This record gives sequence, structure tokens and C-alpha cells, in this order.
Amino acid sequence: MQPWFSLAILAMAPLTGTHTRQNGAPVRICLVRAAVEGGNNGQAAADAIRASFTAFLTGPSLTSQALQAPLASQAREEAKVAGCPFVLLTNVKLVSRRSGGGLLGKVAAGAVRQGAVEAGVGGGSATARIAGSAASGAIQQATQDFATTTRNKDEVTLGFRLETADGTVLVEKKEKRSASSDGEDLITPLVQSASEKIVEATRRKGDAELTGSPWRAP
Repeated sequence: MQPWFSLAILAMAPLTGTHTRQNGAPVRICLVRAAVEGGNNGQAAADAIRASFTAFLTGPSLTSQALQAPLASQAREEAKVAGCPFVLLTNVKLVSRRSGGGLLGKVAAGAVRQGAVEAGVGGGSATARIAGSAASGAIQQATQDFATTTRNKDEVTLGFRLETADGTVLVEKKEKRSASSDGEDLITPLVQSASEKIVEATRRKGDAELTGSPWRAP
């Protein structure tokens, strides 16, 4: 089991309780399906990214909603119709150093998945167990499907852009991670890091609204 995966699941409780809007309703973020560049498993990568963001961006004061439109322009319109105050657009670049996933990759990914379930359900406080169970249930299948094709030295670059309903960009970044072994889950740690920044951006936006201050990018 990889240590960061356990920490990612246990981090769900504090991550999702960061900010509630003034009217008491949870912060809602609409998720546009990820655009994928490169690799031969783009569908699996897009599914893993959506499942992971849905898990990390869900909690007592935070909720996420997957948009169905395949094009970003149409997804923005869909978000407006749905009344989403925030829209998250993502893209992923896959660089494969070797072809195929193979048995070794499948075994390694299965071990990571099993470790995630044990970490989420078996230990910690009741809150951590609930959060861990929800996270592992949402993430494990999609991330496993992608991780089984990951080989040593493969690279994944995740770009994310959080916008308000009127198109104001709150945060936009890219982060890259390279596999150190076959079957390594590269998606979850990238999405966890991105989610931390996204939640912080919504908090800053909410604070600006409460105080009447103009929004300023960090």
C-alpha cells in the first residue's frame, strides 16, 4: 500500500468542511469532463479524474455535480442552466514511456485499491472512517482501470481551471506526476492537490462576497 493514498482518504474530512456560503447552502461546483491529450487510455483517465474530483469535492459544506455536455462551451451553458456558481474545467496530458499495462500493473493497482479500502474503513475516528469509505468507493474502480495501464516513468499532467458563472477565473494551474513503479495511481494525488487549491479559491471568493471586497487573484 502506498502511504500517500491512506493520507489522501483521511484528508477528505477536513478538506470538504472548509467553506459554506452565506445562505447556508453548500458550495456547488459543476465538473466539465476532462479533455485528454496523448496516451491510449484517455477514456479511463477522464473517468478517473471525474470520479476523484467528485469524491474530493463532496462533503457537509461542499457538493459537486458532473456535467453531461462533452464540449466545454456547451458545458458552460449547461452549468448556467443548472445554476452552478462555480465551474471546473480540467485537461490531462498522458505521456507513456512503455506500452501496455500487463499483469504486474494490474496486481500493483489491486494492492493499492485494497489498501485504500482497509485504510478508509478500518481505522481512525468515525468521521474519518465514513469519509474514507465514501472516498474509496467513489475512486477505487475508476482509478484502478487507469492505474492498470500505468508503467514505470509514465507521466500525467493535470491542468485545472475554476471559473465563476460569469467566467471569472479563480484559480488555474497545472501539476505533473511521474510513476515510480508499474500500476501506480497517478490520478488521486494530483486531484487531491488540485482540490485543496480549488476549495481555498472558493473560500477566498466567499470571503470577498461577505466583506464586499473586490476579488483579487492570489
